Amino acid sequence: MKMTGDLRVRTDKKYKDLYNDLKGLAFTEFHEIFFLCVCLGFKQHQRKDLGKTGDERFFSRTITPQEYSTYYALVMSENNMDFASIANDADVIRIMEEYANGGMDILINDFLNDYLREGLRIDRSSAKELPKEILHFIDEKIQSNRK
Repeated sequence: MKMTGDLRVRTDKKYKDLYNDLKGLAFTEFHEIFFLCVCLGFKQHQRKDLGKTGDERFFSRTITPQEYSTYYALVMSENNMDFASIANDADVIRIMEEYANGGMDILINDFLNDYLREGLRIDRSSAKELPKEILHFIDEKIQSNRK
């Protein structure tokens, strides 16, 4: 399957600064943050429509083949493994945007609240260990799913 690379992937406008902060502190690219949020949203069945709050964050060409494969698998799992459900990358991305939007709420509520200051910004004075703590958070989520 050919992946479309020229799509603009959106996130909620209110998360713009948070995406920027996380990119500089714990992630190297926006698509990595987005992927984590998609996985959190999907696992907890939390899709949240962007509506008019969507803000273009990055190009789909930065999404890795492994991430795209995951996105296709998620959409297919929702559609009784119907290959037609992944025929249009724009549709797949729009669904993932909703999961990422819901997943960001989960990330904030379950983890990032202790690192935030006013305006959904990371408090850099408390963020030295943030990359390591994010890995612990992900590991906890994985371990809790195995129980």
